[in-house]
Amino acid sequence: MPRPGFLFDPSKNSLFYLVLFMTFIVLGLTASEALSGRYSIIGSVASFLGLFVAFQSWKAADDASRNTDKALTQMHQLAEETRQLVERSTTVEEQIKAAVVTISDATRELYRGFQPILLAMRDFLEESKGSEYLALMTDSAAIGTFYARHHRPELNQREMRALTNQIHDLLLARARDAREFYLATLAADTPAADNQLPTRDQYGRLHHFVQGVWQQFHPEGPVSGEVWEEHREEHLATLRQIEETFQTLSEHPQQRAAGLGPHQQVPVLPLQLFLRFDAEAHEPLRALVVFLGQYNLDRVAEARAMQTTDPELVRAFISMFESLTSLDDNAAYQQLRREFPL
Repeated sequence: MPRPGFLFDPSKNSLFYLVLFMTFIVLGLTASEALSGRYSIIGSVASFLGLFVAFQSWKAADDASRNTDKALTQMHQLAEETRQLVERSTTVEEQIKAAVVTISDATRELYRGFQPILLAMRDFLEESKGSEYLALMTDSAAIGTFYARHHRPELNQREMRALTNQIHDLLLARARDAREFYLATLAADTPAADNQLPTRDQYGRLHHFVQGVWQQFHPEGPVSGEVWEEHREEHLATLRQIEETFQTLSEHPQQRAAGLGPHQQVPVLPLQLFLRFDAEAHEPLRALVVFLGQYNLDRVAEARAMQTTDPELVRAFISMFESLTSLDDNAAYQQLRREFPL
């Protein structure tokens, strides 16, 4: 709203009115002498005080009006920001709905149950032979072994052992023939202090994940040290085999030249990913997404997975993988992406 002029704005004319009141006092005193005391000093002072009180009341009322105007302006701004926030929330909700529809439309196959998912993993690795880019994110390098061994009700151990051995062999084969190969897992060891060897993890990320899976099948008690150590050693042995294959037998000089190893660690595991890019394939981008992570271990007995070849969806999962492994902050990796875009 427009502000009043100088004479009616007490925030600007205080000094002017103070001088004016003092002038009235002087005139009052002069008049008092001229009129032989009929207009006394007390009267002059009283007039001044009356005018001053009136001025202060006017100023206080004006300040209150200013504060009210300011509060109303802030309320209007808050209302506008709230309206914009509601609009943005609605937009985000619509984007989430659209993403769900996109995922549903892009899903080529849906897998339910532990054994069908392991079969899908095996087939994915088998079909990824000679890929330009292969990125896997799982809880452990010993893929599927802990579930197969400790699942309740008990699974056919001969079939499960044959299946997990096939996955293990294909994992090493892809570490050998992929141009870029990355396997991201949860850490099995606690961080080492300076000048000390890593200690065996009793509270680390992989241990917590294994503990969560174990309790779904064995709610009567925690995983024993013997069971945990068996799985930990299997996981580390597989990592050593992958590293050896990568360094001595692999066909990815660009990745080695960039100083990027095959094994990455992730701080969290919201789900599990198998991601492939092969420019010569009929469908270059493919993803197998297993909806089993540390936030829904209560669903381990009812695991779900999907496979998609939708390019944008697969690229979104690749971005998730890069973010969780911090490869998106690695200059050497970013240089590879500029040279070999996906």
